[in-house]
Amino acid sequence: MLTSLCLNPPQTQIEKTSAGSEDMAAPVAPTVVKGASSPAAGSKILRFAKSERMLHWCIAGPFLLSFATALVLVAIYNPDPSRPFRSLFSEIHRASGVALIVLPMLAALKSRGDARLHFYNIKQAWLWMLDDFKWLALMLLAAISDKIKLPEQGKFNAAEKLNFMVLMVTYPLYVLTGLLMWLTHLAILSWILHFLMAMLAMPLIAGHLYMALINPASRHGLQGMITGFVDRQWGKHHYRRWYREHHEAGENQPPGETGEEPTSSAAPAPESQSFVEPQRQQGAHLGNAAPRWPRMVSE
Repeated sequence: MLTSLCLNPPQTQIEKTSAGSEDMAAPVAPTVVKGASSPAAGSKILRFAKSERMLHWCIAGPFLLSFATALVLVAIYNPDPSRPFRSLFSEIHRASGVALIVLPMLAALKSRGDARLHFYNIKQAWLWMLDDFKWLALMLLAAISDKIKLPEQGKFNAAEKLNFMVLMVTYPLYVLTGLLMWLTHLAILSWILHFLMAMLAMPLIAGHLYMALINPASRHGLQGMITGFVDRQWGKHHYRRWYREHHEAGENQPPGETGEEPTSSAAPAPESQSFVEPQRQQGAHLGNAAPRWPRMVSE
């Protein structure tokens, strides 16, 4: 990634002494940032750790493939099962269903050291505040009018929480009904429940894809699920409460201490790096205390 050197004129800071005179502080050094002309615009902060991203894609990939093949089977082959390639789409649907069972388990096993982080995410998804309900009520109005200001959100906004909760509830039912249709004679009842859950998921999936891929204000967040990092100002704007808890206190600290992406012109960190499990502050109890945001360390 290209870097740009912001050669700001050395700023001389003036400090007043107790006697009322003014002392000249040392000049501020030039700042190196990535792809921007100012430190605020170019700085990156950690949004999702490697284990979070891996688990997300191990669920999202098979689920989207299952959903797409299900749409084809229902819309094209249910009216006329004799149409060609029906068996192919059926086998792809079954294979993606198996992947939806196996891949998340493998991801959870591989990232078992980050179990506290995953349980923290689950807790955040199920912990609703008044601001979350206000956010949902104002979401559509805010999308068409800049005058509407949405309430502050934590690590997940209210729509993401709703998506998270529905997935957690329906995931085991998808697996159970899918296996029953495949392996037993209870296909009719299982298919009905399977189909109803898919209909429930349809608007959530459409909304999630729209926000992640199309909506200009939110699609930047996809980078957080790909690289782990997002723009500091974007994260601060969309997830203000999360930003304040995990990054605001360290705005003036070195990147390595705040979960930020390094902003020097040095070579990027190798792919073999991983994230350590978030730790609590010394003396803090689990309660409602948010874990420290994970830092990047070399294996």
